Amino acid sequence: MGLLHPHDHPQHPDGGARNRAFRGLKIAFGISLSLVVIEVLGAFWSGSLALFADALHVASDVFALGAALLAGYLAPRLKSERQSYGFYRIEILAALLNGSILLGMSFFIIFKAISRWGQDAQVEGGLMLAVASFGLLANLLMLKVMRAGGLKNLNVRAAFLHVIGDTISSVTVIIGAMGVIILSSSWPDLIASLLVSGILLVMSVRLSLEALNVLMEGAPAHIDPKEVKESLINNFSEIKAIHDFHIWEITSHLFAMTAHIEAQVQSLEDTTKLIDRINLWVKARYGSGHTTFQIEPISRPNECSS
Repeated sequence: MGLLHPHDHPQHPDGGARNRAFRGLKIAFGISLSLVVIEVLGAFWSGSLALFADALHVASDVFALGAALLAGYLAPRLKSERQSYGFYRIEILAALLNGSILLGMSFFIIFKAISRWGQDAQVEGGLMLAVASFGLLANLLMLKVMRAGGLKNLNVRAAFLHVIGDTISSVTVIIGAMGVIILSSSWPDLIASLLVSGILLVMSVRLSLEALNVLMEGAPAHIDPKEVKESLINNFSEIKAIHDFHIWEITSHLFAMTAHIEAQVQSLEDTTKLIDRINLWVKARYGSGHTTFQIEPISRPNECSS
């Protein structure tokens, strides 16, 4: 007879740490939303395509931050018998939509930049520089606020990395603006817009693929299923074989793992101890998750006594 042993549920930070982290997200969301409006208006008035591309980059963060806040607020509250994991997949659905929109907009900006090439369109370099500099300061402020709130939460950490990308984009636009001013030409703006669009394109493809992997219940990026099986067998002498092994991602900070394990155990107590050791090992090596292991004893107690 096998023994089913569900164990190890996701660990949540203490209330104070969680509140600080989400306070940082809320502040970053407000700053990002304001920055999008300012950069869109600045792009319209200055005629800068690079500034518009940067505004889209920041808009993607508004989307991601909003989804993280919504998922963090709704998921625990809407958990039920039918929705046992709550609504954590809201974050993933939002990421897929975000990635799809960004992909289309990246191609649109690239098309606009190519169509403008050789036209030497009027670009107000001074206004472009002022708005881009404001964007850089806003991004640096967001990084400071989010870092002060703590980076233990994976949603916050992911948003922090997004803002780092925004900061790099802002620097690119500033360099483009300085080029426009010095050379009295619009081509530095076009080059800057293509560079920012390239960042958007890479980010959108990666974001969409990661979201699709979760929705298709693929293994988390940081876990190799083959390596997990081999490591379990190598680290636990009792384990002789593993089958019906499954690991899938529920959301960006939660995975599930199930397996049937053939093990050399002599008693129910040995089986329980083995499962506890396996769960501690999985948690230490791969992080928190929902793990359920069914032990199939190779040598049962009644067989040893006969």
